[in-house]
Amino acid sequence: MTPRSHSFLRSRVFFLACIALLLTAAIVLYLRSPWRGLPYHDTFASGQTDEWTPYSGNWSLADGVVKNDSSDRGAKFATGSSYWRDYSVEADMQLLGGGDAGLIVRASDIERGVDSYNGYYAGLRTTDQSLLLGRAEHGWIEYPPVKMPGGVKEGTWYHLKIGAFGCSISVSATAIGTNNEATITAHDPHCFKHGRIALRSMVAGGVWRNLRVEKLSREEATLLASAKAPSKMALYPTNQGSTQAEPPPPHLPEAPHTVPLQSIQSLRLLSSTHPARARIRGSVILTNPLYIQDSTGGVQVDLKKAASLRVGDEVEAQGDVYPHGLTATLRNATFASLSGVPPNPPLSITADQAATGAYHAMFVEVEGNLYRKFRSADGEAVLEMSDGAQIFRAIATSPATTSAFQALQPRSLVRLRGVCLVDAPHTQNTVPFVLLVSSTEDIKVLVGPPWWSMEHIIILAFTMLGLGFLVHLVYSRAEEWRLRAVIDERERLAHEIHDTLAQSFAGIGFQLRAIRNRISKSNTPLQNEIILEELNRASDLVRHSHDEARRSITTLRPDATEANGLITALEQTARQMVGRAPVVIEANVEGEAQPIPLRVLDSLFRIGQESIANAIQHGHPSHLLIKAIYAASGIRLIIEDNGSGFTPKPESDGFGLTGIRRRAESIDGTLEIHTTPGTGTRIIVDAPIPKDKRPFWRFAYDDGDGQEPRNHAS
Repeated sequence: MTPRSHSFLRSRVFFLACIALLLTAAIVLYLRSPWRGLPYHDTFASGQTDEWTPYSGNWSLADGVVKNDSSDRGAKFATGSSYWRDYSVEADMQLLGGGDAGLIVRASDIERGVDSYNGYYAGLRTTDQSLLLGRAEHGWIEYPPVKMPGGVKEGTWYHLKIGAFGCSISVSATAIGTNNEATITAHDPHCFKHGRIALRSMVAGGVWRNLRVEKLSREEATLLASAKAPSKMALYPTNQGSTQAEPPPPHLPEAPHTVPLQSIQSLRLLSSTHPARARIRGSVILTNPLYIQDSTGGVQVDLKKAASLRVGDEVEAQGDVYPHGLTATLRNATFASLSGVPPNPPLSITADQAATGAYHAMFVEVEGNLYRKFRSADGEAVLEMSDGAQIFRAIATSPATTSAFQALQPRSLVRLRGVCLVDAPHTQNTVPFVLLVSSTEDIKVLVGPPWWSMEHIIILAFTMLGLGFLVHLVYSRAEEWRLRAVIDERERLAHEIHDTLAQSFAGIGFQLRAIRNRISKSNTPLQNEIILEELNRASDLVRHSHDEARRSITTLRPDATEANGLITALEQTARQMVGRAPVVIEANVEGEAQPIPLRVLDSLFRIGQESIANAIQHGHPSHLLIKAIYAASGIRLIIEDNGSGFTPKPESDGFGLTGIRRRAESIDGTLEIHTTPGTGTRIIVDAPIPKDKRPFWRFAYDDGDGQEPRNHAS
């Protein structure tokens, strides 16, 4: 490779590296852009929650709304980019019970827990009938709340909007269909700069719809930037839950109590021929369908009128009891809300215990290995589980749990929490029981699938076969390359012997036949002078052949030519050719000597040998220069003399110049001949040096200190 092409290659590599660096920087800037993904709008009509992450709560999507029907303290549902910066978020919302619910902006480090996040939360609270705004930093700092005109009522739709620009935060709430509005504007000098958004409820539960996130307009940004800090802040040193709301007054039952209160377990003992009226009290463990549980058992309740209930609500229900086997259903029921309490903890049982039916309609926790996943005829996501002795199923009751089911891997050990059912409509008489799973919090993978599954073993087998085939292919190709190298070397030696030793032996044979013919002619007197001349010529040919044989053997022994160095070997050749003639021979090397493959080394030696012979025999010089210049990618050999020179004619080159050109081409080198009559001759050969991955070859070129002799003259 010439220096120019090498420079061009380096320029191209540098250019491509710059392009790659710019593309990488552009991608990073795009991913970290505060406006990527904005504006964002979710109507929740698709029923998909893949881009949302729940942190506690029982989140579900239906009819274009997202709902948390649990009374968890600080349940969160997050989405968006952690690089969103100055934006506004708004949505319609309603509360399902006493407590508060709202929106979070600039959220980061989100975890399960009441105030386990960094960000700003704004919502509506039933405790003091007010709009609230506060800062959470795994603790709670609240700005002075503002009374909501008309109060904060359960089941009423409100439009809530929060804007954040710089360190200014603004929130407004409006009762939809009225002019009742409240606003809070605050400035936080040590504000959070960016973060995600989230829905949040505190005990109350809630429903959200038509959520929209947009970059702030210039007018809104100007208004927020001019906000001043409020006069005081209310500090809650533990968490937001330190100011609990008093439970709302209970709903009065639709009719006076004419039926005594009964335990849920006793409902199974009532008559199955004539429905009996019964009144029960318990907490909600599932809202769709509705299941209520007390300390004795659980029951499905069909309400006469639809109602907004939360998981954990304590209610009193009255209706008609329909027993069937080990189960019962309360139909045409009315209810009264008593209070909101944390959801019941699950009963940890085994699959054998669940199969007995003793825990029907109760909130339980069961472990098992995932056997397979499928969709039922109704389109429900179903897991088929096994604990070794029993096979059971788990059914997703919300889009969030459906997505979580799809992410599970077969043969994983999973812990599930849900409502245990043993009735035929759910089990289809194919499994002893099923679990209705309503929240992603009720799914926990204990151990992932083992690596030695049948699929992995098959993949490993095919991988090993592929690697074996690849190794065999590489070995075969390497053997082929080795044989090709041997054949090429034999072919080169054949040409070398043909061009040197064979020609010399032919000359010797010709001279010996001439002597024999002269001696055999008895009628001709012998002329000693002629015979002596022919014997001397034959002796010269023998000596020449011996020299050629020695040179050929030398090229096969890297400890000969390589050990002395190329320039040293050419210098010795030149001194032998010059003999006692008054010719000054100068030999030097520039650059750091590099290992040269034998094929290249032999060709350069032969080119130099032929060039020196031509200079001495035809140019009759008084000075001869032998020079090697090592570069990173190749070597340049220069043979220069101050002899008579000649007029170069490529079409009439002699055997020597033709051989030089052929040898240069055989090593992908270039040959230049600069000469004119009376000015001497300069022969330049540029040969590339292939990169050698075996660094110990470098020592083959060392001469004492590892470099060739720098300058010799005589």
